[in-house]
Amino acid sequence: MQLRGGAMLKSFVLRSFAALILVAAAGAVAQADPVAVQQQLLDALARGDVAGALALFSEDAVIDTESGLCAMAPCVGKAAIQKDLERYVADKSRRSTPLNTYVSGNVLVTRFEARSATIQKAGVDRIILWGIREMRGDKIASVRCCMPERTDSQTARFLEWEYAHPSTK
Repeated sequence: MQLRGGAMLKSFVLRSFAALILVAAAGAVAQADPVAVQQQLLDALARGDVAGALALFSEDAVIDTESGLCAMAPCVGKAAIQKDLERYVADKSRRSTPLNTYVSGNVLVTRFEARSATIQKAGVDRIILWGIREMRGDKIASVRCCMPERTDSQTARFLEWEYAHPSTK
């Protein structure tokens, strides 16, 4: 009988230990709230805090965007991303406001309003854009931005102006 009780106790201890390891592992790979990370990014950019914004990206993050330094080829890694974020915060007139945000697993899709002096040069107050962020844990792993909402009249007017006045990137 002693052998059987000892075997049962050993089995219980092993199962309990395995359960604790699984709980700890689940906590280690838990996803951060992607909406909260996005808001931290927007807040850091609004403050001009490039280091704070950059800290939210993974080491091998990728930004693929329609404008800026990452337009011709995606920016890969923090060094390339830092240069684009510095360009972004240099424009003190630029503001982005999330309008709708959708989350599925580690993917965040946001429809947002953008305002800037450049946008106003086109004779419109704001444009509507879409962005996609993929998270890896509590870091941004990739960004695909800024897809214009062409059905919005102000955005369509801005795009017409932009095509007629190409920037010298």
